[in-house]
Amino acid sequence: MIVNVDAKSLEWCTYLFLSQDPVGIEEWHGVINDPTKHDIHRANQEAFNLPSRLIAKVFLFRWIYRGSAFAYSKDPDFIPVSKSQDFWQNVIDNYYAKYKQIYLTHMRYIRQATTTGKIMSPFGRLYEFNPRMNKRGELVYSESDITNYPNQGCGADVMAVARVAVRQRWKRAGITGRLISTVHDSIVADVPEHEVDQVVNLFDQVFKDLPQLVTQAYNTSWNIPMLGEVSVGPNMLDLEEVKI
Repeated sequence: MIVNVDAKSLEWCTYLFLSQDPVGIEEWHGVINDPTKHDIHRANQEAFNLPSRLIAKVFLFRWIYRGSAFAYSKDPDFIPVSKSQDFWQNVIDNYYAKYKQIYLTHMRYIRQATTTGKIMSPFGRLYEFNPRMNKRGELVYSESDITNYPNQGCGADVMAVARVAVRQRWKRAGITGRLISTVHDSIVADVPEHEVDQVVNLFDQVFKDLPQLVTQAYNTSWNIPMLGEVSVGPNMLDLEEVKI
């Protein structure tokens, strides 16, 4: 049987860690404690007058990487909502007004990258940025790259800790199944049916322990709760989420 675990909202968790945004962190604790009563994307949909939860969710995960009003107005996913740049700029401004520390983190990263060409992550990872020539012959920095790299790198560092922890506990438990793949924020195992429950519980516990494990690994204070979404099935096409 295939057992797959995905880090729930990894990119949002890493941006909450990097920005320490109090509104976002409080919301996220609500999701972790009782997901049936707390839904970040539904709340944003209603607060910012968006037509669906899905639009609010997709918008959020593009917004954290400095999606522009122009890009939203030309994107096939968002054109049915509005082709107006003014509309999308208003939504962007509303999100920044709500998550003020994410706005300040974006501005800090952009300032650092455009003045020094470098950003150092809390885990000691160095990112270097070079300007590129635009169509007008001007040298400009990509704000999307600047806000993307530190967050994606932070997520990769968190998942590295998760993979090591899974492997160590796997060996200690004497599980005979195999860890067969990792893709960005997921870990995939192929195990005999009688080991499925054991592996599901192992995956679940590793992600619950991740804040402490990341804190120990990088000598920092990771204060964002983590959750692994585990699914099981005979193959990758027929996975069903397991409620733990």
